[in-house]
Amino acid sequence: MLNEERKRKIVDITNERKSVTINELMEILGASQSTIRRDLSELNHAKMLKKVHGGAISLKNNILTKDETVLHRQDLNTAYKKEIAQYAASLVKENDVVYLDAGTTTAEMLPFLRDIRATYITNCISHAAILASYGHQVYLPGGTIKATTEALIGADTLKYLERMNFTIGFFGTNGISIQEGFTTPDPEEGEIKRTACLHCAETYILADLSKFNVICTYTFAPIDKGFIVTDSSAPKAYRDLHNTILVDLIEKPY
Repeated sequence: MLNEERKRKIVDITNERKSVTINELMEILGASQSTIRRDLSELNHAKMLKKVHGGAISLKNNILTKDETVLHRQDLNTAYKKEIAQYAASLVKENDVVYLDAGTTTAEMLPFLRDIRATYITNCISHAAILASYGHQVYLPGGTIKATTEALIGADTLKYLERMNFTIGFFGTNGISIQEGFTTPDPEEGEIKRTACLHCAETYILADLSKFNVICTYTFAPIDKGFIVTDSSAPKAYRDLHNTILVDLIEKPY
């Protein structure tokens, strides 16, 4: 393969996947590590992509800076979300102290939690109302309501979470990147996620296919924080991570 043709393919692959590793490019293009590294350096210099440790990320529309509304997100990839959510709910035990993040994927957990008598803390008013209707013990922190995600945010929310210790926590994310970790567009909501993650003994990030190779403004946790709960439609680079759980490949006792 000619040098220029190979570099064009690298740019196309990176833009399509949003992020790519050196090993993936070596496998796809049949080129050596030194060749790929040199190509990435040249493409980075030409501002065709951004070279990062272990690979590259696209410069084409891979940064999200604004949240979509709950109404828009709740109809996306619902079948995948339900399977992910059912597995996640199966991890909750009676007497757990559970943190449930705001989000449409965590919302899919709610019906599966109906009969699990744990203590639930959430920063989402609609999650809290449904859990309370099941007769569960539910706590809401104070704070300001963010309309687009129905999340409580702000200084009061942070102060509450800083005093709490959770046995298990479940989080949504807007983006997942090998290099940038778990990200969200709003730094204020991201700080709530970051703080809650730090106070969970076990952390699970729920993610359908649409979240991978997407980078948002604020990183709330590194890629190795807790477990990624997804399915085998996730890109290979993420399926191969030691902390990824592929729910469709698990024998289902739940």
